[in-house]
Amino acid sequence: MLAHVASIKSSIRVSAYGFTSKRVAQALVDAKNRGVDVQVVVDYKENVTSDTYGTSKAALSMLLAVGIPVRTVSKFPIHHDKFMVGDGLTVQNGSFNYTNAATYSNSENVMVVSDAPTAAAYLTHWTSRWNMGIPYVPPTGVVHAVKKAIKKVLGQGQVSEQSSPKAS
Repeated sequence: MLAHVASIKSSIRVSAYGFTSKRVAQALVDAKNRGVDVQVVVDYKENVTSDTYGTSKAALSMLLAVGIPVRTVSKFPIHHDKFMVGDGLTVQNGSFNYTNAATYSNSENVMVVSDAPTAAAYLTHWTSRWNMGIPYVPPTGVVHAVKKAIKKVLGQGQVSEQSSPKAS
């Protein structure tokens, strides 16, 4: 799954139910840093109101800290999508949530399909969910703390502020 993300050259569109995996978040950050246009839409309840340990908020804030736009969808009882469209040409999908549990403990499956018409259909679905969503706004101070941690770990001077929403 991470190898697929690393192979994408121009655009990544993620639609996810759960999003807690720092490894997946880091792969998306790495893609953004290579110049890939990354956008993520996730389920509101699973990643905001039900995130009792703060793992979703931390992973999503990691994306915001480098300028990756994130939206949440609350229109459905659950936004249960689990797919990624790469370069408008490939689709990664399956049971795999972008979570620590999926990575380390669950029985999951994921596959990558290289087929432009299939990717176009998934991208149409992704766009409809993106348009239903609202920008994710993390709790006060979370994005700043994540940016500070990224600078410390990577030894970088500046982390982009362009898409970091201000918490209310």
